[in-house]
Amino acid sequence: MTSDKGKEIVDGESTSVHIKDESIVEGLKNTIEDKLRSHSHSPLLPSCCIFRVPEVIRRQKVEAYEPNIVSIGPIHRHHRAEKFKFFEDVKGWFLQCLLSSPTDIRLESLIKIIMELYKSARDCYADPLDGLTREQFVEMMILDGCFLLELFRKEYLYELQEDPEPDPIFNVSCMREHLYHDLLLLENQLPWSVLECLNNLTANSPSQRGASLTSLVLNFFSQSEADLLMLNIQLMPQYEILHILDLVRAAIVDGYNPETSNKPEENQQTKRDLKLPQRIPNATSLSKAGIKFKSQRKGECIMNIEFNEKNGVLKIPVLGIDERTGPLFRNLIAFEQCHRRPQHKITSYAVLMDNLIDSKEDVDFLCDKEILANWLNPEDAAQFFNKLYNDTTVVGYNYSGLSGKVHDYYETKWHRFMEILRRDYFSTPWAIISFIAAFILLALTLLQTVYTIPWSELIFVNFLQY
Repeated sequence: MTSDKGKEIVDGESTSVHIKDESIVEGLKNTIEDKLRSHSHSPLLPSCCIFRVPEVIRRQKVEAYEPNIVSIGPIHRHHRAEKFKFFEDVKGWFLQCLLSSPTDIRLESLIKIIMELYKSARDCYADPLDGLTREQFVEMMILDGCFLLELFRKEYLYELQEDPEPDPIFNVSCMREHLYHDLLLLENQLPWSVLECLNNLTANSPSQRGASLTSLVLNFFSQSEADLLMLNIQLMPQYEILHILDLVRAAIVDGYNPETSNKPEENQQTKRDLKLPQRIPNATSLSKAGIKFKSQRKGECIMNIEFNEKNGVLKIPVLGIDERTGPLFRNLIAFEQCHRRPQHKITSYAVLMDNLIDSKEDVDFLCDKEILANWLNPEDAAQFFNKLYNDTTVVGYNYSGLSGKVHDYYETKWHRFMEILRRDYFSTPWAIISFIAAFILLALTLLQTVYTIPWSELIFVNFLQY
């Protein structure tokens, strides 16, 4: 039978559709084709490097991805007039001071150079930026870019902070702490090309021109002990820097040698490639199995973790942890998850540290071994690693070889036996003396037993003969 709407029904199933008015089909076809004309290319351009953090990652800890006091770039522009009004005024004042200085810096030159970069700069943002005109975008790049450059220069050259009027950042001690957080957010970045052009135009003294943009930025973000332990402030980038967060990532992973941390044994390469990376036990459990933890020298890339199967020594560079470490690592991981270029190095490191740290006991143990320099509560530090990379993916895990070797060593019962022996009987000089004394006593007892039986028999035989 056939329904009223033109569907031919056979045994309850629709087999074909007959529509009398072909104009409906043609009209819908034209409508869809008009929409598809604007989708002839991938919505993600190859130049995209600044992203809105995916909701599945953001929901783990929303405050780690959102600015507190300042908006940089267009993603959080809708809150500038209210939430970030104070720093919008600071940006204007910084730019006015820059233009008023006794130099040849002209606003027209800044506008022209950013107008030339407009297309390439806007293409760096994965967000569509609907409703933002070219003029608004260029103004934003100038205000935000000059603000960042003046901020970094004032940190680098103390005399620039000595202004007749009080500086709203350097005269308020807590401001820089908030800025460290906000300026390293993935959503709060400017294209590096914009910063470079503005820096070349506005460096208004020999001392400023002598400092590279890379040096200015890394100097600003290396003011705490935790930063100095992690960043290579002498970095010479070997590839094109995309933005400030990308530069900081490069300064963290610079010097990483994958051969020391990931190379499996030759006869185990194929075997390990066929299965998921091995999760290893936490630090205290590994220690009980005979694995010894040693701290690498300061200045070593934090990713250069090594394991020696012969003596069971796991060498780990020092990592400093404070209140800024968590948001920084989360945004670095989000960047690795979104961008096509970076390998998942920071994500891999987070996975390995999560393996090693399950509780405050693990944190305390690694602090005793001078592997962690922790300025947080031990419980908070443990939770930091446990939830750092939730809802992310690790492609090309950097520590699969090392994890396999550590796991194999841990599963060997002989190593556990030797560790128990060492811990229970050789941990202190008195324990060693007691063990030696007990061994000598046991040896004497055995000797006495061996020699007592023959002499007794001899004495008994002699007695009978007598």
